[in-house]
Amino acid sequence: TDAIFCCFFLSLFTQFFSIIGMFGNGCIAVIYSIDWVKRRKLSSCDMILTCLGMSRILLQGTFTAHLLISDFAFWISIIHQVQVTTGFLSFSWFASCLSVFYCVKITNFTQPLFLWMKQRISGMISQMLQVSMLLALLTTIPSFWANYDEYLCNATRKFSENTTAPDVNLQLSYFYFILLVTVKGFLPFIIFLGSSVLLIISLWRHTRHMQHNASSFQDPRTEAHVNAIKVLFSCLVLYVCGFVADTVRMFPTCLTDRIWTPGVCSIVVPLYPTVHSIILILINPKLKQASVRILHSVKQYSETTNLLSTATRQ
Repeated sequence: TDAIFCCFFLSLFTQFFSIIGMFGNGCIAVIYSIDWVKRRKLSSCDMILTCLGMSRILLQGTFTAHLLISDFAFWISIIHQVQVTTGFLSFSWFASCLSVFYCVKITNFTQPLFLWMKQRISGMISQMLQVSMLLALLTTIPSFWANYDEYLCNATRKFSENTTAPDVNLQLSYFYFILLVTVKGFLPFIIFLGSSVLLIISLWRHTRHMQHNASSFQDPRTEAHVNAIKVLFSCLVLYVCGFVADTVRMFPTCLTDRIWTPGVCSIVVPLYPTVHSIILILINPKLKQASVRILHSVKQYSETTNLLSTATRQ
């Protein structure tokens, strides 16, 4: 009974965050897609945000679909593959592209590499996104046909039955599994972490310099930089938690428990793209205004529908 209640609660929690995240990322994708249709072009930052929003819609849609059709094994397998690919796109590569773009554009480091990238980063975004999609697909292809959970757990069970002799195949299985997990997530994680830390350090130094020269600590520009540091640090913490949860979720069930570890990970994983999309909307005036208009339109439509249904009943 406790296990059933736990699964129900965790599923409800996951659904809640997934629906909110789909709405937030949907707003981002729709707003910039309309801009692209009108102007036939997008800025570099808008291009990254559009790809990030679309990949996160797919990712969070798979969480909802996974719960709705949990009895259909074939579709569950398809959804899992889409979830793995979009997860690494939205969690790792696209998020890393956005972090690198902000780092290069905002920081004032004088190293030759930074100066070279600052001049060319806007023209490199399209290629960076294409390479990100290619790397995400290539690094997730092995998981399309390899059931590591079943394979490693069976190998572990056989090894425990014959503990007198070392199993070379089992050791190789674990080696390839750890290698796959590392290659898929570690490189974009290091890129995101490094660029975010450099950006926070740069903003912190600039804020201290402004506080030293300003007559008051309540200077609006200083306050804006402090808020930016808080936002970046929050996003960094969310990303690290989401990355760890997504990595742990890949481990075989024989190495973890079957209820609490997958359950907690299923909450933390959709939490990052949901909260991050909300933060992006709140700190971007254009996205914030457009999202408010969308919410207002949805509210008006809901009120009109309720009035019509009431009038029809009468």
